[in-house]
Order: sequence, then structure tokens, then C-alpha cells
Amino acid sequence: GSVGLLALRGVVLSGNTAHLKALTAALEARNLSVRIAYASGLDQRPAIEHFFTGDKKHPGVDLLINATGFSLVGGPAESRPAEARATLQHLDVGYIGLVPLTLQRVDDWRRDATGLVPVQSALSVAIPEIEGAAEPLVFCGPSGSTDGMLPLDAEISQIADRAARRVILRHTSNAQKKLALVIFNYPPNLGNVGTAAYLDVFQSLYELLQALKADGYTVEVPTSADELRRMIVEGNALASGTDSNVAARLPVNEYRKLFPAEADIEPFWGRAPGELLNDGGNFYILGRQLGNVFIGVQPSFGYERDPMRLLMAKDAAPNHAFAAFYTWLRYVYQADAVVHFGTHGALEFMPGKQVGMSATCWPTRLIGALPNFYYYSVNNPSEAAIAKRRSAATLVSYLVPPLQQAGLYKGLRALKDTLDRYRSAPDAELLEDIRVQAEKLGMNAEISADNPDTYVGKIGHELLKIEERMIPAGLHVLGKSPAAAELVDFLNLTASFRPATRKSTATFPAMVAAGIGYDYAALRERIASDTSAQEQWRQVETICKEAIRLFVDSAQGDRQHRADLYLRETARIAPGTFHDLWVFLGDLLAKLLAPQEVQGLLHGLRGGFIQPSPSNDVVRDPGVLPTGRNVYSLDPYRVPSMAAMERGGRLVNELLA
Repeated sequence: GSVGLLALRGVVLSGNTAHLKALTAALEARNLSVRIAYASGLDQRPAIEHFFTGDKKHPGVDLLINATGFSLVGGPAESRPAEARATLQHLDVGYIGLVPLTLQRVDDWRRDATGLVPVQSALSVAIPEIEGAAEPLVFCGPSGSTDGMLPLDAEISQIADRAARRVILRHTSNAQKKLALVIFNYPPNLGNVGTAAYLDVFQSLYELLQALKADGYTVEVPTSADELRRMIVEGNALASGTDSNVAARLPVNEYRKLFPAEADIEPFWGRAPGELLNDGGNFYILGRQLGNVFIGVQPSFGYERDPMRLLMAKDAAPNHAFAAFYTWLRYVYQADAVVHFGTHGALEFMPGKQVGMSATCWPTRLIGALPNFYYYSVNNPSEAAIAKRRSAATLVSYLVPPLQQAGLYKGLRALKDTLDRYRSAPDAELLEDIRVQAEKLGMNAEISADNPDTYVGKIGHELLKIEERMIPAGLHVLGKSPAAAELVDFLNLTASFRPATRKSTATFPAMVAAGIGYDYAALRERIASDTSAQEQWRQVETICKEAIRLFVDSAQGDRQHRADLYLRETARIAPGTFHDLWVFLGDLLAKLLAPQEVQGLLHGLRGGFIQPSPSNDVVRDPGVLPTGRNVYSLDPYRVPSMAAMERGGRLVNELLA
């Protein structure tokens, strides 16, 4: 296999190339052919297109390593990620962005628990991530009194190992690949095996196993997701006294030979095997092997009685059972890649630097050379960045369940029915019923003898807030689109947060209200205590939601027409008024109906480039769709948002008025 290595022209011309020579030698020692290239200026695309992209005569590279410490297009001065992404997508290989220390010396970096200084973290990590870079590992830097770049042997060795494994992954047939899918169990001993934020883990595992089999992997697929869960959670767990099935045992003596760094664990946890997941002579490896796919349960990372202890200690180490799990995956099972399954596990939170990891940081010690893919919820940018930067993970986003209105049930529904009867025929007895029911539900507004309608309005407003509260609709299953009713709720919510046309900042509900003849701003103010305003608001909501339902349920070519006709009949709004909104919602709907979550992972496992995407709530930033891409935490070129600028301008005007 071959690796394309990008360098800066100025560095090459200066002769300050010891770090590049050391990295090249390490890669070649692992039977990799290395092509080093640079481009003049701050645009690396010509070098990539001329030297790394294949043609009929010469094959392209299998992996791209950017050793400049900057983005591909723009360097330290700016970044043009869209142009870089187009080139990377055409090249379609894994993309590693290494970090040469330029703003601190090696000794200072090694002593600093933070790792990189903020400016370097931004230039060499955060901005390249927008292009799709992964594995931001430090490999060189100035040392002592010299400004020459000193190669860091241990770090370069690990980088070369990881590069070699990525290339092997690209050239190994799917039938021969061995995968490890890692699920989580936190807090332990509480029935939490296979939990992750917003994700139906076992159903998602089942869907992924079927996709892997269809893609040529050697895998045994259980008859159902429930059967899969029983195989992992039950199995021999009762006989072993564990939370899950014991799939394998790793002798303690073999663990010591395979993982010499276990000596650094002893000061914190004592001599192996310690207290957790062992029988005194062997570590328990929890999970289930299904052909060439092992589904493993990540061990607890602290004491059973204090599972958070490790995360609260500055000077600490993972326990022996945690280290033994990854040792077994690497050296005994010999996985070709690991997939951490859902938000989130504990590997990326092991002790070490915050960013700019060294070879002795525990996350890099544990993951070693294993290519690491990580399914992560699309709405969690901060912790996604931790996983990417500290455990050398390439992320694959998954959709969070769409939000839907909570609605009313039981006592809340009965109270609303009583309110409706009171509005139709006010009566002292009904008013007392309202008071009693409201108090039972914890709604303690005061009744005024002079104005009982205000009291009824306040109770009605509380019910309206509960009814319209947005809650997640169940759990997401990888590769599955939301149901039609969930899509309607989601698109309706999205339409209520953004301008409905390019010519106005008014939202969809505001324009519908105006079409009916209501003052939207006044209506929103009055609903706190006015029952008639609450009914008018429900009318607006009903019309908006029905228009969206017609849009979703109609054939693609007829969506806008049917929604427009309905709005003309119910709100006297001329057809075509919401053209921009329908185009936007149509694009959003198409992406929701075509998630790339499974295909994105399969493509990465083939050694291909996983496109980057922002990470945010889908309503706030629909640009996170489609899911199945490598999320980044922050795009500084999209801050502030248009809404924030508008709000800021309004506040400034109020201040100056």
C-alpha cells in the first residue's frame, strides 16, 4: 500500500526535515510506499491532484497524511473547507491530520496536562476537522535551544502503526476482516448493558449485522434483535456472576506480556488482576462473537462502588479489566477495526492530555494501532470532539429521535376537558372542579372572585405549555427514517423557527396567523391568561400542522400544490407565498428519508473518506443532515448565525434608543 504525505514547501526548502524523514522511514519500515509532496502557496490541492490521485497508469494512494499542521486550502491564514472536501471526496481515502508543535517546545508540551496551546489547537486541530481530518496526533516539535523540528520517536511509531493498519483495512477483503463492535454498560450492575444516548442499541446492532453480511462480511446474524440482546446480556452471565455473557478469558500472565504498560496501572489499582471482571487467574471479556464480528461490552472504568472515581482524578489510570479488554481486542482477537457504538463510552475520557495526545496518554495507549470508528449522536458537538481528538476516532453521526409535542394524558386531559366545558358554559361548580383538579396536578394559581376567567386562562396556559412541550419520539435505529407522523411534527417545529420567505423574517405560524386575521405578536402575549387567545393559537397550530402533513404525505411533485391549496382555503394565503419554505422543507425531508448512517460506516471500513458535517440540533442547523458523516464541533466561519446577528442588532438599537 501507499501513503501520500503532505509537507510545507518552506519547510522542505529550509532543510528542516528530520521529522519528515523519520516519519517516512517509520512508514516504509511497515512496508508502505511513501509519496511526499508539497505545493507552493497555501493550497495543497495541486499536490494532491498531481501526485496522489490515481489514473490509468498509476494507482492512487491508500491514505493521506497532512503533516503541515494546517488546513489543506488556506493554510494558517484562512480555510476554504468546501474546496478541500471536494478534493478529498474525489481522492476517497482516509485523511489523517498530524500536529507539528509550532507554538511550544516539546518539553513544555510533555509537561502540560492540557496538551496544545489554544491557538495551535484551533489551527492544527479544529479547522482541519472541518475538512474531514482525523487523528490529530503530535509527531514533532522544537526542543531545547534549537528551533529545528525534533522527531518524536514513540509518537511517530504509533502514527506509522495506525497508518499501516488503515492501509491494511483498505486492502483486506470484507470476508476476511474482523470487527469489534463495543457497547457500553453505565452505570454498571443496573441493567444498562447496551445503552447509548437516543439510540436503540440492540435493534441498531441487528440492522448493522444484516448490512455487514450483505456487504460480504463473515458474520452470524441472530434471528432477531431480542435474540441478540439475550445472547449478549444473558448467556453464561448468571453462572459467571457478571452483567453479560463471558465470551473469552485472558490469562493474567498473558495480559502482562501483551501490555507492558500495565506496570503503570499498579500504583493506582494494585497488581493485576485487581478487583474487577476476573476469577483470580483470568480476565473476563464480556460480549459475544458472531463469526468475524465480536460485540464486546466495555468494562466499568472505576470501582463498582464508585464508577466515576477515575474521571474525577487528575493523576490516575484505567483499571486492569479495562486495559485487558482492549489488549484482548488488539492482540488475541486481532480486530482489524473497532466501532464504538453510540454516545458514549469511557475510552476517550481516560487520563491524559486534553488535545494533542502523546504516546503515553491512556486513550492512545489503549487503542494502540486499531482503526477506531465511533457512532455518535449528531447533536453533541462538545463530547464528539473529545472522542475524535483523544481516542483517534473517525466519527459517524446518527440522528437523534425527532421531537414531537408531548400532548396531554390522564389527569391533564381530564382538566382540559373540564376547561372546555367551562368555556362553553361558565359555572361555579365547574370552576371548583377546575381548582380541585389543578391542585392535584400541582398547578397552584390563585382564583380571583372578581375575575375567574383570568384564573381559567392561567390554568389553560399551563396546559398549553405542557401540551406543546417538545420531547424525543422514542429511540433512533441506525439507518431508519422517522415515521410519517414524526416527520410532520419535526418539519412543523423546524418551520416555526425560521423565516418562511426570503423577503421577511416572519415565521410560518406568524404568516398563517396573519392570514387568518390575528396579530401574531399580540396573540403570543395574550395566551398567558386569555382563553380565547389560546383557542386562536390552537387554530393556527392546527392549520400549520395540517399543511405540513399534506406536504409530507403527498407525492413529491404534488407536495407544494396541495399544501398551498389548503392554506388558501383556511388562511387566505396566496399560492406560491411559501415557495422558499417548501423547497427548504423538501430538501430536509429528502435527507431525513435517506440516512447514510450504515453506508457511511461501511465506506469508512473499506478505507474510504467519510465526509465531514457540522454537529448540532437538527432544528437549529439542518446542515447536519444527512447523518452518517464525520461530525466536527465548531465552524468559526458560521458564527455568529443570522438569527444571532439580527437579535444583536435589535439589542443595540434598543440600547441606543
